[in-house]
Amino acid sequence: MILLYSFLSLSEFVDALKKAESHLKAGLNQLGAGQGELAADDLRLAHLALSEITGEFTADDLLGRIFSSFCIGK
Repeated sequence: MILLYSFLSLSEFVDALKKAESHLKAGLNQLGAGQGELAADDLRLAHLALSEITGEFTADDLLGRIFSSFCIGK
């Protein structure tokens, strides 16, 4: 697998962190208001903002990591 890295300037890094923080705060507020679906979307957007810094990590990647330790039956 070939990994390509891009370099972020400090301002791009800070902007991505601010976006993630904003979405996390909004998600927390939505969760407190009983709006689970909206909270989930804010978490997705926070994840997307953080992926600008860390590189792409998809929901399928996460599920693969979670379920890689389970043996699903014969």
